[in-house]
Amino acid sequence: MNSTLFKTAGFKKAGIALLAVLSLFGIAQAEESTDKPKVLLVASSYGVADDPKKPGMEFDEYSMAYQLLSPHLQLELASPKGGKVEVGEYNKTKPYNAAVLASPDAMGLLANSKKLSDIQAKDYQAVLVLGGKGAMFDLADHQPLQQLLADMAAQQKIIAAVCHGPAALLHVKNPDGSLLLQGKKVAGFSNQEESMFAKEMLQLYPLLLQDGLTKAGALYQHTGPMLPLVVQDGKLITGQNPFSTPALVDAILTQLGLSTVTRQAYPDEQAVTLIQQFLAGQPIPPQLDEKLVDIPLMAIWGYYYLQFAKADPERKQAVQVMELVSGSFTDPQFLMALAQGQLQLGNTTRAVELAKAVLKQQPDSKSAEQLLSKVKG
Repeated sequence: MNSTLFKTAGFKKAGIALLAVLSLFGIAQAEESTDKPKVLLVASSYGVADDPKKPGMEFDEYSMAYQLLSPHLQLELASPKGGKVEVGEYNKTKPYNAAVLASPDAMGLLANSKKLSDIQAKDYQAVLVLGGKGAMFDLADHQPLQQLLADMAAQQKIIAAVCHGPAALLHVKNPDGSLLLQGKKVAGFSNQEESMFAKEMLQLYPLLLQDGLTKAGALYQHTGPMLPLVVQDGKLITGQNPFSTPALVDAILTQLGLSTVTRQAYPDEQAVTLIQQFLAGQPIPPQLDEKLVDIPLMAIWGYYYLQFAKADPERKQAVQVMELVSGSFTDPQFLMALAQGQLQLGNTTRAVELAKAVLKQQPDSKSAEQLLSKVKG
């Protein structure tokens, strides 16, 4: 506030009055915030900075959850060791990540997480266990977390987990000794997603999450890789992967009796939603706005899905998604992969067209030349 406004007596009185009003407003805001439901976020303590074999929390999940929950709730963050929570690699330019990086409150939680052994279920209306590969190593067997989740369940509180976060639920027991997950519908990071996006970790994991959930008696559900899925069974809410976070947050707010606000979907959120709609046979816009839709993400999804396709139906789905963005995403490696996919499906004319487009960008492309020679031969 400009100090020159207080040079005259009149402005000084007005300034004092205004400060008094603002002070009262601040108190009202503080009182209002304490009336908000309190929700606990849980993160892994396993991560070690710059060590790919010691992965931490998924920052994207934290950012989305914080951005969407904080206007409605009081948020706290806890981890097995407390203190600073290490995170894995992430894109700082994503809108939700950029917003959280610029928020002292959000970053303060990450720097000073509470210790799970100091947390009591009675103080929270819900808990959300965040993912990241680190969760696979320290959350499933952390006794204070097991007790917290068991108490939350016994008190009929909301328990939510996303991506690798459901690992925390594997050994939680009901008062009668049965496993909490027995007969419950749940989602979590799938074996297919692990093989596609976490191959370097497979030999290090104590188990695969999908297998662990099934062994615990859960009725495991999943959709395509990196496509959003939220499964709700009573007050247990689980999401398959990071892109499931927004819908999972909506489910938490609904369970708490809070209305969700209509908002513009994040570009990557919109991208995976469009892929899901397209694969389900629903119409999507013929022209995609690059400001609203993460085009590269759609391209990468198709590229990876094609690499891991085991049969023509899956191969066809991958190729169709890749074609949706081939006009605006023209990376030679991507176009060459699409050409190979089209050729495998018998679409020779399109494969040749794509190979020639690659040669215009890279005249020395051997893969493009080989494809054209194969077709001619």
